[in-house]
Amino acid sequence: MGKGKGGAGCTTSALELAYAATRRTRGDRQRRVGVIDLDPQGNATAVLEPDSRTPGIKDVLAPRSEGQPPPLALRDALKPTAWENVWVAPADRFLANREADMTAEGIAALRSARISGEIDDLVDDVVVDLPRDIGRLSAAGLLGAEWLFITARSTIWGAQGAEEMRYTATRIARKGNPELKIAGYIVAAHENTADAERVLGNLRETFGLDLLAPPVPRRARVPEAIESYHTPCREFGAGLKGISDIYQKFYDLVLEKSLKSGDV
Repeated sequence: MGKGKGGAGCTTSALELAYAATRRTRGDRQRRVGVIDLDPQGNATAVLEPDSRTPGIKDVLAPRSEGQPPPLALRDALKPTAWENVWVAPADRFLANREADMTAEGIAALRSARISGEIDDLVDDVVVDLPRDIGRLSAAGLLGAEWLFITARSTIWGAQGAEEMRYTATRIARKGNPELKIAGYIVAAHENTADAERVLGNLRETFGLDLLAPPVPRRARVPEAIESYHTPCREFGAGLKGISDIYQKFYDLVLEKSLKSGDV
């Protein structure tokens, strides 16, 4: 099962969804998760703390060049992390170069890996952390995903970004990845203000039942947990269990759908 997510508050959502997956079982063991970090900032990679960032996802998406080694297999880019049962295909600053030199083969690399089942023996779920900008890296991620969570803040710009991601995902689904489905829209870091509530109402009108409830409330301790201590909200404590519970609900929604359809 592959998942992507895009929009504001993306990396926190990706990491919390990955952690939520590890709290569920497959057979007699906990589920194992691979995180593919397609954001050149590498924030997900930094939080997960693999031993090394190289080789990484940039080597999987690299163009074939005469006299150069072939692109890396995705399974060879996955590295164990400080989070139990989570692996990561790391990003570093050189990943940004892929926007300029990625070929059609590179853009399709993650889709090819999913279809071939290349890492099915290593992980049960794959979470793709998409970059904020919609370009070749995002296209590669969307081609490789089956379920897409679109995250947005309850601001005008956040709503516009969600709509842009929906448009892009729809085009990708029509032209190259018919298995891609929108799992829902996550409103992240929601604040209890009049403007935020107004935008939230607009999002409900636009996305209907696909807007996942409840919105994830803004908590000052969430960045502290994820960014400073590199710790999932549930394990950090400090009253963040409710945040973790919301992401668990969202993950379980997709897991249930996938089990019913036989995707896992």
